[in-house]
Amino acid sequence: MSSEVGVGTRFQARLMLTKVERPAKRVAAREVIGYAGPRRTIMVVDDNQDHRELMREMLSPLGFTVLTAFDGPNALTLMDAMPPDLVFVDIRMPGMSGWDLVAALRDRGVAAPIVMLSANIGDGANPTGKDAGHSDTLAKPFDLAQLIDKLGTQLGIEWLHAEQAAKPTAAQALVSPGVEHLRELASLGQIGHVRGIEAKLTELATVQANQPLVETLRRHMQAFDFDAYAETLERVGHEPD
Repeated sequence: MSSEVGVGTRFQARLMLTKVERPAKRVAAREVIGYAGPRRTIMVVDDNQDHRELMREMLSPLGFTVLTAFDGPNALTLMDAMPPDLVFVDIRMPGMSGWDLVAALRDRGVAAPIVMLSANIGDGANPTGKDAGHSDTLAKPFDLAQLIDKLGTQLGIEWLHAEQAAKPTAAQALVSPGVEHLRELASLGQIGHVRGIEAKLTELATVQANQPLVETLRRHMQAFDFDAYAETLERVGHEPD
């Protein structure tokens, strides 16, 4: 505190506040629109519904199957039915904490990468002080570029970018899976049966030669571009074998 006659009194206070680390904003040089290879399943375990839905909105357009769980027990039940390729776990959850869930998953022999989520990773440190078996951490809030970085690192994903889709190589030429398959895809597109289309594309993706076509059609469906979807099917149907 300092005081001067005729001027007044000035107070100075120093607040010992925790420094908040915010992720640096990064802009990807090339827009990521998907990834190569089989479809991957990601599980998001978080008691915050808004955050679960945000993760779904970020990951689903890239071609991931996204499972969401509102707590640890719910995640364990879902995992028995459909084991994920990677799990995002919020550290602070009521009841079973994120660390408790990680321990339970590793005890069950789950080997998938586990990425811990928290608004303050330091405050959410494992209370036992032991290695909980997680693979990485990601501080909230984060952007899509950071999320893509974590997935690429943990799963070794080969990302597809916009210019790759615009200029397919000869090796990526679209090949017809057969007249009957094309007719079924076209019929599903005419009625807007998105889930039916995805199920059919998943079936076709088991054949390596179908991968370029499957990836192209999935991009159209992620953008709900039924016109481009229909045009692709028509073009592939008219190309010589």
